[in-house]
Amino acid sequence: MEKNTEKKKNKGLIIGLIIGGAVLLILAVLFLLLFILKPTYKVTVNTGGRELIKNVVVEDNVLKELPEVKPKESEYIVAWVNDKGEAVRPGIPLDDDTGLTPVPGNPTDELVTLKFETGTDEVISDIVIKKGSEVILPVKPKDYKDWKFLYWVDKNNVVILSDRIIDEDTTIYAYWVKPEKGKEKVTIKFETGTKEKVESIKLYKGSKYLFPSLKEKNGDKVFKGWLDPDGKLLTVEDTVEKDITLTAKWVEPYTCPENCTPNEDGKTCVRKTTVAPSKQTLCPATEWTNSYGQTYCIDLSTKECDRQCASGEPFGTYEVDYTYEDGYDQYGPIIKLCCVKKVNYVEENVCPAGYERDGDNCTLTETIECTAN
Repeated sequence: MEKNTEKKKNKGLIIGLIIGGAVLLILAVLFLLLFILKPTYKVTVNTGGRELIKNVVVEDNVLKELPEVKPKESEYIVAWVNDKGEAVRPGIPLDDDTGLTPVPGNPTDELVTLKFETGTDEVISDIVIKKGSEVILPVKPKDYKDWKFLYWVDKNNVVILSDRIIDEDTTIYAYWVKPEKGKEKVTIKFETGTKEKVESIKLYKGSKYLFPSLKEKNGDKVFKGWLDPDGKLLTVEDTVEKDITLTAKWVEPYTCPENCTPNEDGKTCVRKTTVAPSKQTLCPATEWTNSYGQTYCIDLSTKECDRQCASGEPFGTYEVDYTYEDGYDQYGPIIKLCCVKKVNYVEENVCPAGYERDGDNCTLTETIECTAN
């Protein structure tokens, strides 16, 4: 009985060893096949006529070292880009054959710096480009733990595409999503209102909106954001709940006040304000106050005063209401009284200060600065 049990154990052990060996052999064959069949991607260097100093280094389909070329006179190498126009860097895995081309720059141009924040330990070097030129985006960073890279965005969560024009130093951020099994994805489409076409954006349902940047202008109008089908102006704080098409909102470059006629440049406008004149009592000659505080409307153009004062004739229709200093004595100035002709006050229709008479009315014409949008 014991011998039979022993034989069965030995037989089971032998069978187990055979099966285990077979499994290991199959795995080894599969590994060998995978190794043999694994594609090896080819990288070519396009120097653009520059002298190649150091060739590209690729190991196990990973870009280990970038090539080096001798720059032409008065240029520097902005970056090396692949066939997709993405800036490459050491350590990125290859997923296809590609060519590498240097992007030249002129150091005498006005330059701006692109900085990249991945949000992970992966570091991407700055890229210095000419102000007013299209952005150069790097190859996407490696996926981080359970997070997947989705887009490059600016500080306002606006998606940056390869045709974005850069006019200032800019920090560009990696936008990550955490895939959730079974969670619905939605598509955001965009109607620009111009001939420009922009790519749709795919997000998980319930995510906050991301918007594309626009390159093409709509005449002189100014882009002010994206409207949903109900005409609501959306922000990156709003969430997308379904497939949707958004429309670009364009406005005039300046907003002028109401009742103001825009000038040709649109920056200023002319506003006319009309009021009725008011009746005022006016002196048609010269209003003068004597030393006693009495105010008169007088005619200083007459010479009758000097004649009467010199002759001592009666004043008649003239009054003694004009004084002047005529020498000094021990008590101070000698005040000599004389006469001038008084003039009657009249009533006239008068416009306020700054207004001009316009028929029966008064009109104020103002040039007003309009508000830039």
